[in-house]
Amino acid sequence: MSNVYLNPTNLVLTVRGTNEARQQIEKLIGSQKEKVSQELHDLAEQLRKARIDDDFVETDLLTWTKILEELEYNINNISSSTAIHEDPTKLLVAKISIDATMQQHLEDERFGKSMGNVCIADSGHLAYHLGPERSDAFVCGKQEYSSGKYKIQFIMNKKNSICVTSFNIISKSTSIATNEFIVEESSYGWYSNDDICCGGADLSSYKLRHDMKGETTIEIELLLDCDNQKISYFNERTKNRRAMNVNIRKCPFPWQLLFYLYDVEDSVRLVSSTKLL
Repeated sequence: MSNVYLNPTNLVLTVRGTNEARQQIEKLIGSQKEKVSQELHDLAEQLRKARIDDDFVETDLLTWTKILEELEYNINNISSSTAIHEDPTKLLVAKISIDATMQQHLEDERFGKSMGNVCIADSGHLAYHLGPERSDAFVCGKQEYSSGKYKIQFIMNKKNSICVTSFNIISKSTSIATNEFIVEESSYGWYSNDDICCGGADLSSYKLRHDMKGETTIEIELLLDCDNQKISYFNERTKNRRAMNVNIRKCPFPWQLLFYLYDVEDSVRLVSSTKLL
C-alpha cells in the first residue's frame, strides 16, 4: 500500500480557496435577499397607501398578485442562481469562482415598448396581458442585436392551452404601434401551437412539428445568431430544438425580441440573457 502525503502549503491554499468561495456565496445571497426585501417593502407601501386612500381597482389587485408571485419565485431561487466553477489548470488546488449568472444577466434584457393591454412589472422582467378581455397584445425587449450570438431564457405562462402566444424577433425599424402591423409578415419566430412566423414567406410546404402545442407553461432558451442570420430555440421540457434562417432584407438589423399575448393573464418572464463568446 502506498502512502499519500499532502504538502502543508497546499492545505493552506485549499482552505483559503474554500473560504473565499464561501464568502463570495454569502455576499451574493445577501445582496439578493436585500434586493427582494426592498421590493417587498415597496409593495407593502403601495398596499398601505391604497388601503388608506381606498383607491384601487381590480387591475391593481391583479398587478399586486403578479408581483407577489414573482417575489416568491425570486426568494425560492436565490441559491440556485449561483454556479461554482473549478479551474482544471490548477494542480491539486482547484481555483473556485462564483458566477452570479442570475444577478448579472437580468440587468441586460428588459421589456420596453408594448401595444395593447400589457402590464410590465418586476423591473421590466415580467409582462402580462392585463385584460379585461382577450385581445392582441405585443411587448418588445429593449436590447438591440446586430452582431454576435446571444442566449435568452424566458418562461411563458398561458391561462389555458387553447389560446396562442408567440416569441419572435423583429427589426427595430418596424413599428408595432400601427394598425398595419401583422406579426406573421414582420417577424421571425414560433407560435405556441407550433406554427411559425417567417417574414411573410410562403409556408405551404412547411411541415408542422409538434412541440409546444397544448402546453400552458413553456420554458425556452432562445438563441440569436446574428453573424449567421438565424435563430433557434431549445425547449427545456421536451428537449427539442428548432431553427430557422432570417432574411435580413425583410428583417434588417438591429433585431429586438417580440412577444405576442392574447388571453387575459398570459405572461412572459425574462430569466436571463447572455452574450456568447
